[in-house]
Amino acid sequence: MNGVEVRLPGGLLKNGKLHRLAKFQPLTGRVEQQLIDYGNVINRPEYVTIVLSSVLDSIGDQKADEKGVADLCVADRQYLMLRLAAQLDGEQMWLKVGCSHCDAMFDIEVNRCDLPVKEGGHEFPFVKFRLKGWKIDARFPTGSDQLHLSGIYKDEEAMNFLLHSCISSVNGKKPGDDFFNMLSDSDINVIDNTLDEAAPAVCNRLLVTCPECGREQYARLDHYKLDYLNKYFFYDEIHTLASHYHWSESEILNLPKSKRRLYIDLINRSSGYSVKR
Repeated sequence: MNGVEVRLPGGLLKNGKLHRLAKFQPLTGRVEQQLIDYGNVINRPEYVTIVLSSVLDSIGDQKADEKGVADLCVADRQYLMLRLAAQLDGEQMWLKVGCSHCDAMFDIEVNRCDLPVKEGGHEFPFVKFRLKGWKIDARFPTGSDQLHLSGIYKDEEAMNFLLHSCISSVNGKKPGDDFFNMLSDSDINVIDNTLDEAAPAVCNRLLVTCPECGREQYARLDHYKLDYLNKYFFYDEIHTLASHYHWSESEILNLPKSKRRLYIDLINRSSGYSVKR
């Protein structure tokens, strides 16, 4: 049983080589059980790192681990969570939107595979640009940066941390506090926008129209959420298969979700009804 392989929009730089291919482990019930248990992790960046390091087999020729996953750029982590969601829940999803104009609630259908993905440039994971008289070398924020930022609650402190972390050199030298102290708000906006424009990205908002008032607005997508993993449905399936076929929990957990659902459908058909979940 082989896992799914995907091409990252950015990639992981290791030993001077950029690794763009990531391979998932075969997603069995045992993996789903782990993901359900991980729902108790409160810190979002830590949760994403734990989840991805659990479901990935490799990144390039490197065995996937928490450090490698934490070193991935933000877009890579979002993309991998998006592809994990597609494997667990299918390409189709429904997004519930609350209209910001008339407060009406409505649903929109989204296909995960249709969401635009922008790849990093040829210099990824670095970006070079000029600002005033400075020649700046920088890198893109990673999961490790996200984890650090989760403990910072002031926007000014968060931006200061990112500037110090992501700008590696100015005019060929490591920048000191004197450089960062010289930056105006306008300079910081230019740096922030330059990194955003050059970074790989996964579409995280959609332009939608409210069916009630006809007004357009943006609906945001949260690629980090795996809230469709329902532990009661999951264990109900385990219980049903164990009761019907007398298999052990271990045997059932070793099945991929597709095969588990196939057996559930057969049981439901033999009982004269079908259940969709």
